[in-house]
Amino acid sequence: MSYEECIKACLDCAMDCENCLHEMIGIKSHNDCPYCCRECLEICILCAQAMSRDSKYVKDYCRLCADICDWCSEQCAEHEYDHCKRCSESCERCAEECRKVTA
Repeated sequence: MSYEECIKACLDCAMDCENCLHEMIGIKSHNDCPYCCRECLEICILCAQAMSRDSKYVKDYCRLCADICDWCSEQCAEHEYDHCKRCSESCERCAEECRKVTA
């Protein structure tokens, strides 16, 4: 199985989460953003690494990554900031690609 699209989605998501996390410094949030971004960027990187080495746990990593991406997407979507909207969309794409791998 080729993981190319999922790896790309994970790395893009990690970068968008890192940016959202950075942009949220000093901004009061009414929900789990930016905390979710920290969790999400870390699992996205781990997931991409696991796929790169064709780990026997790829489906487990992808399942967890999709769940965390869903949470982060939901949290960031509640904000009107461009960086949060971008992060939310990236998380949705990543969750979708991860679910393709687990299917």
